[in-house]
Amino acid sequence: MRHPRTAVAFASPDGAVVPAPGWRGLRLPAEALHDLELALKRQLKRYRRALKRCQQKFSPAAVHESRVQTRRLLALVQLLQPFLPAGHIRKAEVALKRHLDTFDDLRDTQMQRLEVAKMRPEFRAAGTFYKYLEDREARFTRRSRKRIKRIKSKRLRELVSACRQDVKKWRGLHTVAKANRMLLTAINRAFGQARKLRDKIDGHDTASIHRTRVAFKKFRYMVENLASGLPFARERRLAAMHEYQAMMGDIQDAEVLLRTLDKFLLKQTVEASEARRFRAEWVRRRHRLVVAYLHAAGRLDDFWPTAGPSASREQQRAAPAPPESPAAAPAQEITDTSESL
Repeated sequence: MRHPRTAVAFASPDGAVVPAPGWRGLRLPAEALHDLELALKRQLKRYRRALKRCQQKFSPAAVHESRVQTRRLLALVQLLQPFLPAGHIRKAEVALKRHLDTFDDLRDTQMQRLEVAKMRPEFRAAGTFYKYLEDREARFTRRSRKRIKRIKSKRLRELVSACRQDVKKWRGLHTVAKANRMLLTAINRAFGQARKLRDKIDGHDTASIHRTRVAFKKFRYMVENLASGLPFARERRLAAMHEYQAMMGDIQDAEVLLRTLDKFLLKQTVEASEARRFRAEWVRRRHRLVVAYLHAAGRLDDFWPTAGPSASREQQRAAPAPPESPAAAPAQEITDTSESL
Protein backbone atom coordinates (compact mmCIF):
# COMPACT_ATOMS: atom_id res chain seq x y z
CA MET A 1 0.00 0.00 0.00
CA ARG A 2 1.26 3.46 -0.89
CA HIS A 3 1.19 6.43 1.43
CA PRO A 4 -1.28 9.14 0.43
CA ARG A 5 0.52 12.09 -1.10
CA THR A 6 -0.10 15.68 -0.16
CA ALA A 7 -0.87 17.81 -3.19
CA VAL A 8 2.15 19.82 -4.19
CA ALA A 9 1.60 23.33 -5.20
CA PHE A 10 3.92 25.91 -6.74
CA ALA A 11 4.49 27.81 -9.97
CA SER A 12 4.84 25.45 -12.93
CA PRO A 13 6.48 25.98 -16.33
CA ASP A 14 3.05 26.23 -17.96
CA GLY A 15 2.04 29.01 -15.56
CA ALA A 16 -0.37 26.97 -13.44
CA VAL A 17 -0.27 27.71 -9.73
CA VAL A 18 -1.57 25.32 -7.09
CA PRO A 19 -1.53 25.85 -3.29
CA ALA A 20 1.73 24.45 -1.97
CA PRO A 21 2.92 23.43 1.49
CA GLY A 22 6.57 23.38 0.46
CA TRP A 23 8.74 20.32 0.05
CA ARG A 24 7.99 19.06 3.56
CA GLY A 25 4.42 18.45 2.43
CA LEU A 26 5.55 15.86 -0.12
CA ARG A 27 4.79 12.20 0.52
CA LEU A 28 6.78 9.43 -1.15
CA PRO A 29 5.44 5.88 -1.62
CA ALA A 30 6.20 3.47 1.22
CA GLU A 31 8.44 1.41 -1.06
CA ALA A 32 10.51 4.36 -2.37
CA LEU A 33 13.81 3.27 -0.81
CA HIS A 34 13.22 -0.36 -1.75
CA ASP A 35 12.52 0.70 -5.34
CA LEU A 36 15.76 2.68 -5.43
CA GLU A 37 17.69 -0.33 -4.20
CA LEU A 38 16.21 -2.42 -7.04
CA ALA A 39 16.88 0.42 -9.48
CA LEU A 40 20.53 0.30 -8.46
CA LYS A 41 20.70 -3.31 -9.63
CA ARG A 42 18.94 -2.54 -12.91
CA GLN A 43 21.09 0.51 -13.59
CA LEU A 44 24.28 -1.45 -13.00
CA LYS A 45 23.16 -3.90 -15.70
CA ARG A 46 22.48 -1.04 -18.11
CA TYR A 47 25.87 0.47 -17.28
CA ARG A 48 27.73 -2.79 -17.90
CA ARG A 49 25.82 -3.45 -21.12
CA ALA A 50 26.63 0.04 -22.44
CA LEU A 51 30.28 -0.31 -21.40
CA LYS A 52 30.60 -3.66 -23.17
CA ARG A 53 29.03 -2.28 -26.34
CA CYS A 54 31.40 0.72 -26.26
CA GLN A 55 34.41 -1.56 -25.80
CA GLN A 56 33.34 -3.80 -28.70
CA LYS A 57 32.19 -1.10 -31.12
CA PHE A 58 33.57 2.34 -30.38
CA SER A 59 31.07 4.66 -32.12
CA PRO A 60 29.57 8.07 -31.25
CA ALA A 61 26.27 6.39 -30.37
CA ALA A 62 27.99 3.84 -28.13
CA VAL A 63 30.04 6.55 -26.42
CA HIS A 64 26.93 8.64 -25.80
CA GLU A 65 25.00 5.71 -24.33
CA SER A 66 27.91 4.75 -22.09
CA ARG A 67 28.17 8.32 -20.77
CA VAL A 68 24.41 8.48 -20.11
CA GLN A 69 24.29 5.17 -18.23
CA THR A 70 27.39 6.09 -16.22
CA ARG A 71 25.84 9.40 -15.14
CA ARG A 72 22.58 7.73 -14.18
CA LEU A 73 24.35 5.14 -12.06
CA LEU A 74 26.40 7.86 -10.38
CA ALA A 75 23.23 9.86 -9.66
CA LEU A 76 21.58 6.83 -8.02
CA VAL A 77 24.59 6.21 -5.79
CA GLN A 78 24.63 9.87 -4.77
CA LEU A 79 20.89 9.86 -4.02
CA LEU A 80 21.41 6.86 -1.72
CA GLN A 81 24.34 8.53 0.04
CA PRO A 82 22.47 9.02 3.36
CA PHE A 83 22.07 5.24 3.67
CA LEU A 84 25.58 4.17 2.65
CA PRO A 85 29.03 4.14 4.28
CA ALA A 86 31.22 7.01 3.13
CA GLY A 87 33.87 4.58 1.89
CA HIS A 88 31.50 2.85 -0.53
CA ILE A 89 30.25 6.17 -1.85
CA ARG A 90 33.73 7.54 -2.39
CA LYS A 91 35.02 4.45 -4.21
CA ALA A 92 31.99 4.23 -6.49
CA GLU A 93 32.19 7.93 -7.34
CA VAL A 94 35.89 7.69 -8.17
CA ALA A 95 35.33 4.72 -10.49
CA LEU A 96 32.38 6.28 -12.31
CA LYS A 97 33.95 9.73 -12.65
CA ARG A 98 37.10 8.14 -14.05
CA HIS A 99 34.90 6.50 -16.67
CA LEU A 100 33.31 9.84 -17.57
CA ASP A 101 36.69 11.59 -17.76
CA THR A 102 37.70 9.10 -20.45
CA PHE A 103 35.32 10.77 -22.90
CA ASP A 104 35.49 14.46 -21.95
CA ASP A 105 37.99 15.69 -24.56
CA LEU A 106 36.47 13.54 -27.29
CA ARG A 107 32.93 14.70 -26.59
CA ASP A 108 33.95 18.38 -26.53
CA THR A 109 35.83 18.08 -29.82
CA GLN A 110 32.97 16.27 -31.55
CA MET A 111 30.51 18.98 -30.50
CA GLN A 112 32.90 21.70 -31.64
CA ARG A 113 33.45 20.08 -35.04
CA LEU A 114 29.71 19.87 -35.68
CA GLU A 115 29.20 23.55 -34.87
CA VAL A 116 32.20 24.78 -36.84
CA ALA A 117 31.16 22.73 -39.89
CA LYS A 118 28.08 24.96 -40.26
CA MET A 119 30.26 28.09 -40.34
CA ARG A 120 32.71 27.12 -43.07
CA PRO A 121 30.76 28.81 -45.91
CA GLU A 122 30.81 32.16 -44.11
CA PHE A 123 34.20 32.20 -42.38
CA ARG A 124 37.44 31.23 -44.10
CA ALA A 125 39.15 30.67 -40.75
CA ALA A 126 36.47 28.09 -39.91
CA GLY A 127 37.78 25.76 -42.63
CA THR A 128 41.30 25.63 -41.18
CA PHE A 129 39.92 25.31 -37.65
CA TYR A 130 37.64 22.47 -38.76
CA LYS A 131 40.64 20.51 -40.07
CA TYR A 132 42.41 21.12 -36.76
CA LEU A 133 39.37 19.73 -34.91
CA GLU A 134 39.25 16.66 -37.18
CA ASP A 135 42.85 15.87 -36.26
CA ARG A 136 42.10 16.37 -32.56
CA GLU A 137 39.05 14.14 -32.77
CA ALA A 138 41.04 11.35 -34.41
CA ARG A 139 43.69 11.61 -31.68
CA PHE A 140 41.16 11.66 -28.84
CA THR A 141 39.24 8.78 -30.41
CA ARG A 142 42.36 6.59 -30.39
CA ARG A 143 43.14 7.57 -26.82
CA SER A 144 39.58 7.06 -25.53
CA ARG A 145 39.25 3.71 -27.30
CA LYS A 146 42.38 2.45 -25.56
CA ARG A 147 41.31 3.77 -22.17
CA ILE A 148 37.76 2.40 -22.32
CA LYS A 149 39.06 -1.07 -23.09
CA ARG A 150 41.00 -0.97 -19.83
CA ILE A 151 37.92 -0.24 -17.71
CA LYS A 152 36.77 -3.28 -15.77
CA SER A 153 33.37 -3.42 -14.12
CA LYS A 154 34.00 -6.27 -11.67
CA ARG A 155 35.11 -4.04 -8.80
CA LEU A 156 32.23 -1.65 -9.40
CA ARG A 157 29.80 -4.56 -9.47
CA GLU A 158 31.07 -5.63 -6.06
CA LEU A 159 30.72 -2.07 -4.74
CA VAL A 160 27.14 -1.75 -6.00
CA SER A 161 26.29 -5.12 -4.50
CA ALA A 162 27.69 -3.94 -1.17
CA CYS A 163 25.67 -0.73 -1.45
CA ARG A 164 22.48 -2.72 -2.00
CA GLN A 165 23.21 -4.79 1.09
CA ASP A 166 23.83 -1.60 3.07
CA VAL A 167 20.43 -0.24 1.99
CA LYS A 168 18.69 -3.51 2.88
CA LYS A 169 20.32 -3.50 6.30
CA TRP A 170 19.31 0.13 6.88
CA ARG A 171 15.71 -0.60 5.91
CA GLY A 172 15.60 -3.40 8.44
CA LEU A 173 16.59 -1.05 11.26
CA HIS A 174 14.56 2.07 10.48
CA THR A 175 11.06 3.17 9.55
CA VAL A 176 9.66 3.98 6.12
CA ALA A 177 8.84 7.49 7.30
CA LYS A 178 12.46 8.14 8.25
CA ALA A 179 13.72 6.79 4.94
CA ASN A 180 11.41 8.99 2.91
CA ARG A 181 12.18 12.03 5.03
CA MET A 182 15.90 11.49 4.40
CA LEU A 183 15.37 11.07 0.65
CA LEU A 184 13.37 14.28 0.41
CA THR A 185 15.92 16.10 2.56
CA ALA A 186 18.70 14.95 0.22
CA ILE A 187 16.85 16.30 -2.81
CA ASN A 188 16.06 19.56 -1.03
CA ARG A 189 19.71 19.94 -0.07
CA ALA A 190 20.78 19.40 -3.69
CA PHE A 191 18.22 21.96 -4.86
CA GLY A 192 19.37 24.42 -2.21
CA GLN A 193 22.96 24.14 -3.42
CA ALA A 194 21.91 24.74 -7.04
CA ARG A 195 19.79 27.71 -5.98
CA LYS A 196 22.58 29.17 -3.86
CA LEU A 197 25.02 28.97 -6.76
CA ARG A 198 22.40 30.41 -9.14
CA ASP A 199 21.98 33.42 -6.88
CA LYS A 200 25.74 34.00 -6.98
CA ILE A 201 26.01 33.93 -10.77
CA ASP A 202 28.07 36.73 -12.29
CA GLY A 203 27.12 37.32 -15.92
CA HIS A 204 30.75 38.18 -16.70
CA ASP A 205 32.00 34.87 -15.27
CA THR A 206 30.81 31.81 -17.18
CA ALA A 207 32.48 29.57 -14.58
CA SER A 208 29.79 30.67 -12.10
CA ILE A 209 27.13 29.41 -14.55
CA HIS A 210 28.99 26.15 -15.02
CA ARG A 211 29.11 25.56 -11.26
CA THR A 212 25.35 26.11 -11.12
CA ARG A 213 24.87 23.63 -13.98
CA VAL A 214 26.86 20.91 -12.21
CA ALA A 215 24.80 21.34 -9.03
CA PHE A 216 21.51 21.52 -10.94
CA LYS A 217 22.34 18.35 -12.87
CA LYS A 218 22.74 16.44 -9.60
CA PHE A 219 19.37 17.73 -8.40
CA ARG A 220 17.68 16.92 -11.71
CA TYR A 221 18.90 13.32 -11.70
CA MET A 222 17.68 12.88 -8.14
CA VAL A 223 14.20 14.06 -9.13
CA GLU A 224 14.21 11.74 -12.15
CA ASN A 225 15.14 8.76 -9.98
CA LEU A 226 12.12 9.42 -7.74
CA ALA A 227 9.81 10.82 -10.42
CA SER A 228 7.22 8.05 -10.04
CA GLY A 229 6.73 9.07 -6.41
CA LEU A 230 6.76 12.85 -6.87
CA PRO A 231 3.38 14.19 -8.03
CA PHE A 232 4.84 17.22 -9.80
CA ALA A 233 7.61 15.32 -11.66
CA ARG A 234 5.66 14.66 -14.82
CA GLU A 235 7.02 14.47 -18.35
CA ARG A 236 6.47 18.14 -19.10
CA ARG A 237 8.32 19.32 -16.01
CA LEU A 238 11.18 16.87 -16.50
CA ALA A 239 11.52 18.14 -20.07
CA ALA A 240 11.61 21.72 -18.78
CA MET A 241 14.39 20.76 -16.36
CA HIS A 242 16.38 19.23 -19.21
CA GLU A 243 15.92 22.38 -21.28
CA TYR A 244 17.03 24.57 -18.38
CA GLN A 245 20.19 22.50 -17.92
CA ALA A 246 20.87 22.55 -21.68
CA MET A 247 20.87 26.37 -21.68
CA MET A 248 23.79 26.33 -19.26
CA GLY A 249 25.45 23.48 -21.16
CA ASP A 250 25.41 25.50 -24.39
CA ILE A 251 27.28 28.30 -22.62
CA GLN A 252 29.92 25.90 -21.36
CA ASP A 253 30.31 24.41 -24.84
CA ALA A 254 30.87 27.88 -26.29
CA GLU A 255 33.38 28.70 -23.55
CA VAL A 256 35.36 25.49 -24.15
CA LEU A 257 35.30 26.08 -27.92
CA LEU A 258 36.75 29.57 -27.45
CA ARG A 259 39.58 28.13 -25.38
CA THR A 260 40.26 25.53 -28.07
CA LEU A 261 40.14 28.23 -30.74
CA ASP A 262 42.70 30.31 -28.86
CA LYS A 263 45.06 27.33 -28.69
CA PHE A 264 44.57 26.79 -32.41
CA LEU A 265 45.32 30.45 -33.22
CA LEU A 266 48.57 30.27 -31.26
CA LYS A 267 49.72 27.23 -33.27
CA GLN A 268 48.39 27.90 -36.76
CA THR A 269 49.03 30.65 -39.28
CA VAL A 270 45.71 32.34 -39.98
CA GLU A 271 45.11 35.74 -41.54
CA ALA A 272 44.69 38.11 -38.59
CA SER A 273 41.55 39.81 -39.86
CA GLU A 274 39.85 36.48 -40.58
CA ALA A 275 40.89 35.10 -37.19
CA ARG A 276 39.48 38.16 -35.41
CA ARG A 277 36.23 38.01 -37.35
CA PHE A 278 35.72 34.31 -36.65
CA ARG A 279 36.58 34.63 -32.96
CA ALA A 280 34.38 37.70 -32.56
CA GLU A 281 31.45 35.71 -33.88
CA TRP A 282 31.95 33.09 -31.15
CA VAL A 283 32.25 35.80 -28.51
CA ARG A 284 28.91 37.20 -29.72
CA ARG A 285 27.32 33.74 -29.64
CA ARG A 286 28.53 33.13 -26.12
CA HIS A 287 27.19 36.52 -25.09
CA ARG A 288 23.74 35.79 -26.55
CA LEU A 289 23.62 32.44 -24.76
CA VAL A 290 24.57 34.04 -21.44
CA VAL A 291 21.96 36.79 -21.77
CA ALA A 292 19.26 34.25 -22.70
CA TYR A 293 20.09 32.10 -19.67
CA LEU A 294 20.23 35.04 -17.25
CA HIS A 295 16.73 36.04 -18.28
CA ALA A 296 15.55 32.48 -17.64
CA ALA A 297 17.63 31.82 -14.49
CA GLY A 298 14.67 32.36 -12.17
CA ARG A 299 12.89 29.35 -13.67
CA LEU A 300 14.99 27.17 -11.38
CA ASP A 301 12.57 28.04 -8.57
CA ASP A 302 9.79 26.30 -10.51
CA PHE A 303 11.36 22.87 -10.19
CA TRP A 304 11.03 22.25 -6.44
CA PRO A 305 8.38 23.36 -3.91
CA THR A 306 10.51 25.48 -1.62
CA ALA A 307 9.18 27.63 1.18
CA GLY A 308 11.45 30.63 1.14
CA PRO A 309 12.50 33.52 -1.09
CA SER A 310 15.75 33.33 -2.98
CA ALA A 311 18.16 36.17 -3.54
CA SER A 312 17.16 39.11 -5.69
CA ARG A 313 16.51 38.12 -9.28
CA GLU A 314 17.94 41.46 -10.35
CA GLN A 315 21.34 40.16 -9.30
CA GLN A 316 21.07 36.88 -11.17
CA ARG A 317 19.64 38.49 -14.30
CA ALA A 318 22.21 41.26 -14.58
CA ALA A 319 23.33 40.81 -18.16
CA PRO A 320 26.86 41.64 -19.31
CA ALA A 321 27.39 44.39 -21.82
CA PRO A 322 27.60 43.35 -25.47
CA PRO A 323 31.09 42.42 -26.69
CA GLU A 324 33.08 44.89 -28.73
CA SER A 325 32.58 44.92 -32.48
CA PRO A 326 35.26 43.15 -34.55
CA ALA A 327 36.47 46.47 -35.91
CA ALA A 328 37.18 47.81 -32.44
CA ALA A 329 38.93 44.69 -31.20
CA PRO A 330 42.72 44.96 -30.84
CA ALA A 331 44.90 42.63 -32.92
CA GLN A 332 46.19 40.79 -29.86
CA GLU A 333 42.63 39.82 -28.89
CA ILE A 334 42.92 36.55 -30.81
CA THR A 335 45.30 35.21 -28.20
CA ASP A 336 43.54 36.58 -25.11
CA THR A 337 41.94 33.60 -23.34
CA SER A 338 40.88 35.62 -20.30
CA GLU A 339 38.42 37.90 -22.11
CA SER A 340 35.33 38.57 -20.04
CA LEU A 341 31.80 38.79 -21.38
